[in-house]
Amino acid sequence: MAGAKLRDPVVVDVTIEGLTLGRNASPEEVAFALLKAIKEDMDAGGDQQAREKALDKQFKLAAPSAIHRQHVRAVGAEHASPKKSLYKTVKIWTPTLGHYANNFNFTLAEAKQRMQRDTQKNVARMQICKSGEAHVLLEVQDPSGDPNASVIIRIRLVQEEGRWRVWWVGYDWPQRHLATVE
Repeated sequence: MAGAKLRDPVVVDVTIEGLTLGRNASPEEVAFALLKAIKEDMDAGGDQQAREKALDKQFKLAAPSAIHRQHVRAVGAEHASPKKSLYKTVKIWTPTLGHYANNFNFTLAEAKQRMQRDTQKNVARMQICKSGEAHVLLEVQDPSGDPNASVIIRIRLVQEEGRWRVWWVGYDWPQRHLATVE
């Protein structure tokens, strides 16, 4: 962690991609802003200043309390400070989802058409946080172009300070395609 830029674990309104993400923002809007920040991080390449700017956006979209609670459960309270928990979680979001960043070239309207909110039954089964949780799903294609190489990204959000914020990103296994919603 030497040299790491630790951020304060605070939740405030933030404007990303021209979208103000405050108390009225939906989970899909927050997920959209996160995916755009991850794409920005990937596009920055070796430009460290641009990467830090993109990472700052990801930190502003994070749910620090939920992340810290989960980190304490995993490593114990004596090994988890709120700042370190936040840093250790958020710094892996781009490496986790970055392979699919070319799928994030969409407008908010296009993203909302492609995203699905998971059913409450599935969310209740996986719920860890005590407050309400939302899971946003997005089917993405592998850059190889193989039609059988799609995956489902799952972004788990929770409300903190009355705002939806991200506490976990990953994939739905073994599901590879979203069911069509009618």
